[in-house]
Amino acid sequence: MDFRKVLFDNWGIKLISLVFSIFLWLYVTSTGKTEMTLTVPLELRNIPQGMTVVGDVTSTVEIRVQGQERVLGDSGFGEKVAGILDLSLAKEGENIIRISPDDIKRPDGVMVAHMSLSEVEVKLEPLIRRTFRLRPVLHGAPAAGYRLAGVAVIPAKILVEGPATVMKTLDKLETMPIDIQGAREALTVEPKIDYQGQPVKLLEKSIIVRINIERTRK
Repeated sequence: MDFRKVLFDNWGIKLISLVFSIFLWLYVTSTGKTEMTLTVPLELRNIPQGMTVVGDVTSTVEIRVQGQERVLGDSGFGEKVAGILDLSLAKEGENIIRISPDDIKRPDGVMVAHMSLSEVEVKLEPLIRRTFRLRPVLHGAPAAGYRLAGVAVIPAKILVEGPATVMKTLDKLETMPIDIQGAREALTVEPKIDYQGQPVKLLEKSIIVRINIERTRK
């Protein structure tokens, strides 16, 4: 078979057919509609000043979207979709926040056809600040012939912020264990804090613990 003849005979018609096929494919893919189901994150926005969210809050919503196949088929499409919970009108205590298709952030031209939920329960509490003396927790002992001569925390008092119910029951603030096993000289560390599993945070920018180790007098 003469492939050159097959390839080049009536090449004009073949070229036109190829161009037409490409344009037809582009038209179909650009106008073709499809749909898919996604589980997307819920983002909390506009939390009232001086308040904080407490307890468990639904973190995702399942939605079904419709749109052009080339848009929904994009590998990064899912990362462009999220639900927005606007808490600007929420008050202290239990709140029912409604969520609609308009609250779904998504690319232009994509329609939300269905959502697995229409409202979310959110509880708000006031943020409370209290001052604590941070207690260093030491683990181990200095090397033989040395002793612990003193421990100092800088700053001496630590400002802590957290939900009202948590701050009312938090009675102490300690560091995670600081290892002094075998120490022969003074130590200065930036400690990790034991929050006792509570959703609180320190408002101090820098905290250090100085541990003085000295030789035992003979």
